[in-house]
Amino acid sequence: MSAAQVGIAVEGATDAAKNAADLILTEPGLSPIYGAVLESRRIFSRIKSYVIYRVAASAILVLVLSVVIFATGCAVNSLLVIILALLNDISMIPVAYDNAKATCYPQLPDAAKLVLMSLYYAIMHTGAGLAFIFVLNNADFLEHPIDLQLCANATQGFVWLHLVLVTEFAIFSVRAPRFFWESMPSWYLIGSVLLTCAIGTIVAMLPMGLEGEEVIFIWVFNLIIFALIDLGKVAFRKVIKDVTGGVIESDELVHVEKPKSETVKKVEKSLRNIAHRSMSRPSTSLSHSIVITDLPSSTLEKVVTSFMSLRHSFSDGFIPQKRMGRRGYISSEFSGVPGAPSGHMSLP
Repeated sequence: MSAAQVGIAVEGATDAAKNAADLILTEPGLSPIYGAVLESRRIFSRIKSYVIYRVAASAILVLVLSVVIFATGCAVNSLLVIILALLNDISMIPVAYDNAKATCYPQLPDAAKLVLMSLYYAIMHTGAGLAFIFVLNNADFLEHPIDLQLCANATQGFVWLHLVLVTEFAIFSVRAPRFFWESMPSWYLIGSVLLTCAIGTIVAMLPMGLEGEEVIFIWVFNLIIFALIDLGKVAFRKVIKDVTGGVIESDELVHVEKPKSETVKKVEKSLRNIAHRSMSRPSTSLSHSIVITDLPSSTLEKVVTSFMSLRHSFSDGFIPQKRMGRRGYISSEFSGVPGAPSGHMSLP
């Protein structure tokens, strides 16, 4: 056991086996191994989701803030950026307790695919966010439009709230192997994200002076973009061949029937014999009589003709073929046997 790559001591093993084993089972059977494999795959799924999310969220923050600063000179207050990073880190703590699904096949860490998925989220959210910010800059259809040139507190609050929502909603798409509605996150994660978004909205409206109209625009835009990018995620994963395959829904093992004991086998055999005997017919219901009579020579031709027409209706199992010393007339009758033949035959 000590020479094995992974030594396993089952429940009730000796102390020497437990000391030499790498894994000690505390419950009977091998089901704990199955549970450990499922849990390890769930842990790997959570780690993979968080790595992709963390890289993507950091890239979104850096790219959006950098482009806005270099293009317009509007810099978001550094204190707001610190608060954003702190809120985002705290809100992601429930990811460790998320409802991750165990995949049917082992998942291997592939750095290239992790980077590509992170870049997909970063580029898509950054492009959509920058287009949204610059379209609403000095927009005539807004009662209180933002102005990136003046970079007032309301404008900074607009950019800041957008970053809060986009980074919080992204976790629901990243954690799901397929569409986000097919994988229900834990209530802890849902509550944490919604609470962070509510705090971000309150901070943007009260201290920063952002109007309710702009808040509604930001919420609606981020929800729509979140759904569209999640749809594109499934297609992008197929392109980079990052499809996880099926998932295991239940932790229950397939129960195999235990082998039957000899006593049970004998009892079942006796019951089958009883059922067979109850369905068989008694021998008294079957009768088979053979009558041999002399025939006149004049009727020989008729008998031969009758025999030729009826011989195919007899079975050798019922009438043995024997040579007889005289012409005879055989009458065969069967009663009580369904489908049994009846007829007459003439023998020389």
